[in-house]
Parts: sequence; C-alpha cells; structure tokens
Amino acid sequence: MEPTAVLDPDGLGQGWWIDLLWWWRFRQSRRSAISWFKPTPADEDRIERHPQIRRFGDVTIAIAKFDGKQWITRERDWFGWPDPPRYALFALQGETIWMARDFDRWPPSWSGPPAADQQPPAT
Repeated sequence: MEPTAVLDPDGLGQGWWIDLLWWWRFRQSRRSAISWFKPTPADEDRIERHPQIRRFGDVTIAIAKFDGKQWITRERDWFGWPDPPRYALFALQGETIWMARDFDRWPPSWSGPPAADQQPPAT
C-alpha cells in the first residue's frame, strides 16, 4: 500500500518518505519521452479548482497524458534563489497526486514547453 499525503496549508503535507518517492518518480520521468501540450480552457479551469495544485505556480503552461496519468506543469512568475524553482510539476492518478516536484530545467527528453498555439491531438 502506498503512503498518502496529509493536507497542509503550506505545502502538500508529504513526509520524508513521500518526498523521496516523488523525487525518484521525477528522476525516472525525466528519462521518458513525454509530449506536452498547451492546456485547453477547460483544463485550466479544472486545474484552478484543484485544492492543492492551484497554489503552486502562477499559470499552467503544459499538460500531458503519460503512463495512464495526467501530467501538469505550472510556471511561476518569480523563481530562482531565494524564490522557488521555475516550474511545479504534478502527475495525477485520477484526482490523487501521484507525484509533485519543483524543477528549473526542462528535461531534454520531454517535448516543449509547448508553443502558445500548440494544442493536443484530437482523440
């Protein structure tokens, strides 16, 4: 059974075990070829209503469907020391946060970040 996070007003409430697990998942995901797309207005609305994700970053710049999960990348207006890293990444399994991680550099194996007019392919 996988550990679950407890809600925390200043973060996601993860302990050291979940933080380590998310670090490992992010490390693995950087090696994967993930195709990112600009979020649709419906995506942006859904993300802004999510109780945890909306607090991280200022704007959603990219979404992806990968490995059966919804991936969301948000960008911050203010980033770099002493501010947090430029991007906040979330991978959702259903509505549950499967992974969350801050990062500064876009992994070379990922497409993007997407151009402003790039939309996901029709399904």
